[in-house]
Amino acid sequence: MNRGITQEMRETYDKYYRSHGYRERYPVPNVATLDYLLQHGAKQAVHILDFGCGDGRYARALLDHTQAHVTGYDISLPSLCDLERSLNGSPHGDRVTLVGGAIDNLHASAYDLVLMLFGVLSHLGDRATRIETLVKLRACMRPGARLILSVPSIYRRRPLDLYLHARARSLGIASPPMHEAGNIRFVRYVHGERLSFFYHLYTLARLEEELRAAGFILRHCEAESLFPEWWLMRSPPLQRLDRALAKAIPPALGYGIRAYAELL
Repeated sequence: MNRGITQEMRETYDKYYRSHGYRERYPVPNVATLDYLLQHGAKQAVHILDFGCGDGRYARALLDHTQAHVTGYDISLPSLCDLERSLNGSPHGDRVTLVGGAIDNLHASAYDLVLMLFGVLSHLGDRATRIETLVKLRACMRPGARLILSVPSIYRRRPLDLYLHARARSLGIASPPMHEAGNIRFVRYVHGERLSFFYHLYTLARLEEELRAAGFILRHCEAESLFPEWWLMRSPPLQRLDRALAKAIPPALGYGIRAYAELL
């Protein structure tokens, strides 16, 4: 496991949620992604695991639109606290379980739908760590369960950072995990806080290969959006336009790739 990356991302998201910067940037679900969940298993699911749930922008929506029990898992305690507060007074509180800490705190063979939305898989570290995490999630899934995930596309995201890290690799000065093609770090300032992010940017072939290595088969994929998601959060008309345009482009040319997979 990339414990250094895990700690780095925990600290980043702890700051992000404490500053309220995340909710300001992404206050609601992407409607197209929510519809994708409902069309590809969420309506029929009995127990959904939202892995990397954050403050629950999808978990809360799924509670409103399904009868499933939802388990929200995240390594950031402030994010889980935000989700818990948002459920105060909710009629759905008895259908929610919140889990933090190690992934081993999740129950084996418990979930018939697992979500890894908005780049969660990309934050985990190198290829071995990503596959190890997928294998552990596979052990949590019931027979016939589905995995729905979205990952950032290498063709649309942060080209300068990609170039700089590729150059460091070519010069032999990239230390693990940055020695792996597609891995980048970048910094964003939110309310004066310096936030450092690790990402693995995906090709469609890399996504399919990693899923297969972990015991999944990719069944469907599409472009997650044409425009950056934080643009869409501010304009329902832009969301509708983006949804129409995204259907016309290959999955790899979306801002992200949205997909579902099944157990091999």
